[in-house]
Parts: sequence; C-alpha cells; structure tokens
Amino acid sequence: MKLHTLATAGLVTSILSILAGAIVRATGSGDGCGASWPTCNGRLVPSLDTTSEIIEFSHRSISGVLLIITIMLFLKSRDSDTPLLQKKFINYLTFFILLEALIGAVIVIYEWVGLNSSLPRIIAVPLHLVNTFALLGFYTLIYFLLNESKSSLNYFFDQRLKIAFILFFLTGATGSITALADVLFPSASFIEGLADDFDSTSELLTRLRIVHPIVSMILSIFLFSESNRLSKEFGIKTQSIKLLIYTGVTLGTLNVVSNIILPLSILHLLLADLLWITYIYKSAKKSVLLENTENIGEFN
Repeated sequence: MKLHTLATAGLVTSILSILAGAIVRATGSGDGCGASWPTCNGRLVPSLDTTSEIIEFSHRSISGVLLIITIMLFLKSRDSDTPLLQKKFINYLTFFILLEALIGAVIVIYEWVGLNSSLPRIIAVPLHLVNTFALLGFYTLIYFLLNESKSSLNYFFDQRLKIAFILFFLTGATGSITALADVLFPSASFIEGLADDFDSTSELLTRLRIVHPIVSMILSIFLFSESNRLSKEFGIKTQSIKLLIYTGVTLGTLNVVSNIILPLSILHLLLADLLWITYIYKSAKKSVLLENTENIGEFN
C-alpha cells in the first residue's frame, strides 16, 4: 500500500476517531467496556449487550484501526526513498498516536469516565483532545507533502502559525472542558445554564464553560485575518476557511442556545477539525510559495 493511500486513510480515520470519542463522552459511555483495556469487559470481541458497550467498543475499534494504519505508515516510511521531512513528520505522528493510546488506556483503567468528576479526569480530557489535534495536524502535513509531491516546508512554522496553534489548542482544551461540564452538570435550559456560569456557588467546571466561547471568538477573528492575508499576499484561495468559521460560530451558538444537542455538538467538532486541517494545508501552501520565490530569486 502506498504512503499516500495510508496518509489519506489515516487522516479520515483520525477524524472519525475524534468524533467517536466525543460521542462516548457526551453519552457517558466511557465505562461501557469496564476498566479493562485493550479488551472490552475482558473480551476481545464483547457481547455488545448494552448501548454504552456498543458506543465505547466502536470508538476503540476505530482507534485501533487508526493505530494499525499509523504503524503501517511508519514501517513503510523506513524505505530509503522516503524524503527526510516525511520520515520526521511520520515519526512525530507515531509518537502522538502511541501517546493517544496510552492516555486512553489510563483513562479507562483508572475509570476517569462516565460521571467521574475528579481532578485527574478534568486534566486528562483536554490533554486527550489536544493530543488528537496534534496527531491530526501531522497527518495533514504528511498528506500535503505526499499529495503535492513536496519534500520541504522551510517557511511553515512562522510566528503567525505558532499563534494559531496556541489558539487552536486552547480552543480545543476549553471545548473539551465545556463538553465535560455539560455532561456532568447539565442545565435545564439556556437561561439557567447562563446563570450557572456566573454563579460563584456553581461547580468549577460549570463556571469554566464561559472561557470556551471567548477563546473561540479570538481564534475566529485571528483566522479570518489570516485568511485575508493568505489571499492578498500569496493568492491562496481561502473561502473555505471563512465558510468554516461562519458555519462553526453559527452552529456553536445554536448548540448553546438550544441547551446542547448531541448532533449539533458532533457537527460543531467536525467543523473545528476541518478548519484545523484546512488552515494547516493552506499554510503549507504558503510555505511552498515562499520557498519557490526564494529559489527564483537565487536563480536570477
């Protein structure tokens, strides 16, 4: 199987794994397979008698497929013909995939699932999601290099990209905390939930929910500015970034006002993943254009 095929399959499977994990958390199905890992309730193929077991086992199965694809990609990249940068990114990707499996195993074994509201779980949940963003980012970069037949990205990690990464990670981390708070301490209505956010007697997780929309708005404004810059300075088409921003903000607002609806939450997360992928891909294109410009300058 070719590297490009594996990278494409891994990118798609990464998204599915993230969405499946969100469904597990939102439905409180994290204890569906009990405290056993990697088996489900002590069995490789469980009986699937309960909904929570089906949901959790489905998530583990998708994550298992992702692990296999990544290992295949890693082994395939050991070929001497694979460019150095591709090997480097695949090495990073493999690290984050293995870390993802480790975090998932610890969460399950220590039972930081279901309605558990302990401090370790509050720390583990955003860490888990930020790690998935990292592996999704590296899958995107690997896909770009293979899809565009490139072997270098010398101007990729500039100052603006670093700011975007920080804002994306903060948005993802605060979003996971907000989602956890909605599961553990649900509100009867939007108005009641809003009041709880500013009530000093509310649970800490509930009061932290307000941070996510603030960080998300800062990220949206920054990415809108970035899309204009990429379009004006490099001629890169960035309508997709703006569309994802508009749609994501709209869905996020609708989800909060409607007092959290699972399909809207999953769609909102999907759009966030697509925005992350799209921004990285467009930034990689910018890097190639800058490199080409430098090469032309040196030639002249």
